[in-house]
Amino acid sequence: MLKILSLQKRRFSQLIVALGISLFALISTWSIPLTFAQDALPSAINPVTSVIQVGNLISAPVIVDGYELFRIAMDIPIEVDKQAKNPSIIQRAKLIENEIHGILDNRLYGGGFAQGFNPDTLIITVKTDSQGNAQILASDQDQLQERVIFTVTPQDAEYNGYSVKIWSDKLTTIVKKALMRGYEQRQPAYLYKAGLWSLGFILVSSLLSFAVYLLQKRLSQKTQNLNDKKQELTLEQNRLNNNLTTSDNSDSISEITTQLQQWQRKYNTNQFRKLFLKLIQLLIWAFTIWKIARFFPQTRFLAHWMSRDPLSILIIVILVGIAIRISTLLIDYFLNSFQEEHQNFNVSHSASQRRELRFSTYSVVLKGVSKAIWIAVGFIVALDSLEIPVAPVVAGLGIIGLALSFGSQNLIRDVLNGIFILLEDHYAVGDYITVGETFGYVEYMNLRITQIRGKEGRLTTLPNGSISIVHNQTKDWSRIDFKIIIPYQTDIELALNIMEKVIGAMANEPDWTTSILTPVVYSGVSDLTHAGVELEMRIKTRPGTQWTIAREFRRRLKLAFEQQGIEFGRHEQAVFLPEVAQWLNQQSLNKG
Repeated sequence: MLKILSLQKRRFSQLIVALGISLFALISTWSIPLTFAQDALPSAINPVTSVIQVGNLISAPVIVDGYELFRIAMDIPIEVDKQAKNPSIIQRAKLIENEIHGILDNRLYGGGFAQGFNPDTLIITVKTDSQGNAQILASDQDQLQERVIFTVTPQDAEYNGYSVKIWSDKLTTIVKKALMRGYEQRQPAYLYKAGLWSLGFILVSSLLSFAVYLLQKRLSQKTQNLNDKKQELTLEQNRLNNNLTTSDNSDSISEITTQLQQWQRKYNTNQFRKLFLKLIQLLIWAFTIWKIARFFPQTRFLAHWMSRDPLSILIIVILVGIAIRISTLLIDYFLNSFQEEHQNFNVSHSASQRRELRFSTYSVVLKGVSKAIWIAVGFIVALDSLEIPVAPVVAGLGIIGLALSFGSQNLIRDVLNGIFILLEDHYAVGDYITVGETFGYVEYMNLRITQIRGKEGRLTTLPNGSISIVHNQTKDWSRIDFKIIIPYQTDIELALNIMEKVIGAMANEPDWTTSILTPVVYSGVSDLTHAGVELEMRIKTRPGTQWTIAREFRRRLKLAFEQQGIEFGRHEQAVFLPEVAQWLNQQSLNKG
């Protein structure tokens, strides 16, 4: 029953998403009524909405009600004249925009809505002033008297590729259509339809947002399940780490490490999906606000502003976040594919286990490097989108970095040493190493630091630059250097034979045959001490299994020696006390 309900819920959410996307696409692409239509203006409008340079001219856009009408131009000033009264290119464009908005918003004819001219009698003309310059004027031959909108300069005509006369005639058509469109979009009929379309967008966005919320809720439940699973794995890992010197936990820790890596991949995938859904929800409402703002001429400036700096920065941040998540997933995917491909090769179990540890280490380092690269790329792209010169900023950062490098030599040394540790495979995540007085399993490492988990769950962080000598006890293979002392009167050959038989029997058992590589590498008398004869046996094992094998071997050898009546050597020392001897003699005489 629960499965059926879950399936119905999933189909319901998928149906909502499909319907919402369909309606959203339909509304976004549906032909807007004639009152919404944006007539094509007969000018080659440059889509760039900032000051640009073309040859020896700079140009700026004239924007009315969020639409770019045309561009004005001027010569690039060779020297800055502080005494000059002429406005800049941006100020001139703003003055033209204010004139057009003034004609649109003046209430010359009264009423609740702005009506600055009579659309039936509106005319846009070109006149030549006393200095021979062409001026664009607007009039409706009624209450709107002739009003100069702006003066057409030779640079304006040169930039657009026409003579002053031809360009002025084209501008009359452009300005008139812009005024007619602005007039129409300020009428109650248009505003009523725009309000209905706005409500439609809000309704569809709410449905889509609710569908995305349902998917987010399902992913949140998966995240909770993953967190519970990680808590179990962490508790097991801590339990194993607390018994480093008393038992062999290499296989168990390796298995826990593998499960944690699988958990991390699932968690990363789940987090990427959650981030993707949040971004979809954000984009839904951002697009809705942008679209509604474009419906109304009074708010179209907001849409124009949103489509520039804020939107570009938001898109860059979103793309960088998505790129980092995708890079993380791709690194895991390619490393897993490479590892599975090489599992078909005839390699030993220890080599396979070693490769898994190295791949996990590469995964951590590559993810950190890719994240830094994407952030740097996003920073440069953001600077470019804000029209901040990238080259000087990068050069300045380079100089700052060079200056900091002299004071951060330890950091550079840590990174360089981390690179050599990784390339030369000194150790990897999951190895049991000893660095100075620190020992334990490597839990995390990158190019700068190495973290070692020791007894009692103690986590030690070491800068890679401080690591000079490393003792790795779990690389390639391990060895047990087993020593024992027996009394001098014990048959040495018999004791050695028993030791070899015990380890040989262990090597033939299924539970130990893969862990014991060479049962007896060396055996013999290693020393003569006061306690007895010291016997030594060296056993070659799979990396990380030496502690378990040594523990089991001690137990079996103790039982085998007891069966043969062989005792273990112990240190004995005789102490002669004259006073005690005299007292004992006196006691014996008294009894006699």
